[in-house]
Amino acid sequence: MDEQDLNLLVLIGEGKKLKEIADELFITHPSLTYRLNKIEDRFSVKLFIRDNKGIRVTPQGEYLINYAENLTKEFKSIQEKLFTLSDKVEGSLNIGASHAIARHILPSLLKDFLFYYPDVEPYVTTGFTPELTDMLIKEKIHIAFLRENIEWRYSKKFIRSENVYIVSKQKINLNELTKLPRIEYTTNRSLKLLIDQWWRENFKYPPIINSVVDSADVCLEFVRNNLGYAILTELGLAQNVDLNHIPIIQANGEPLTRETWLYLSKNAKDFYTVNSFIKFLEENDIFNYSY
Repeated sequence: MDEQDLNLLVLIGEGKKLKEIADELFITHPSLTYRLNKIEDRFSVKLFIRDNKGIRVTPQGEYLINYAENLTKEFKSIQEKLFTLSDKVEGSLNIGASHAIARHILPSLLKDFLFYYPDVEPYVTTGFTPELTDMLIKEKIHIAFLRENIEWRYSKKFIRSENVYIVSKQKINLNELTKLPRIEYTTNRSLKLLIDQWWRENFKYPPIINSVVDSADVCLEFVRNNLGYAILTELGLAQNVDLNHIPIIQANGEPLTRETWLYLSKNAKDFYTVNSFIKFLEENDIFNYSY
């Protein structure tokens, strides 16, 4: 099997549809079918079952996909270690990040990093903590920017904490929150638990949630159009100074905050490219970052 066959098997293992795989590999659907048939002929065994619903994998196919995933991972690891031995800052840099980090911090950060190290190929995956930590454990990514402090057996570095705010178009009285509509957005479970706990400690009645949207950006637009208030972090609020925002204060007088940490996979420090990126972050005070 050649590299394209291996990539094809890996994509099937990720559960992608045949059309998506063909588009990603820049081949036609008939060419994709031909390659699948050739792989089956090579091993003289049924690997895939194709029907109107797409493609299903046989136990033999799952075994071969697992082999392809391990071989691809090993090849990338060898390539990165060869770069490391030659002290070259090049090769892939696989980063996981929350949506807010990916939107507000990573673009300019990577732009500056690539100015000094143009031969590095960054690959960024966005998501929530559970899926990104799973990718770290499986070493599908080298590092992850996560907006919570979790138990981690490998290296991690604190970046900073940020305040959590009540955000609204007009000034509001916090004592009236139970009577006002709230806009919620999909976020990490940890932040939702922090907010829910604060609410239970301060109010007898549940919030009036009239909209649930998929991102902080959409949430901000709803608030900007006076459709309700929202509870957002400092980073989620970004530069929207036109909106009224009040920091949430806990019963102990301390502001409610959310932390951001950088997590490294088990073998991340073995790679010269990853170490160069970490050093770049340190030199640019990312671990004392102000949003």
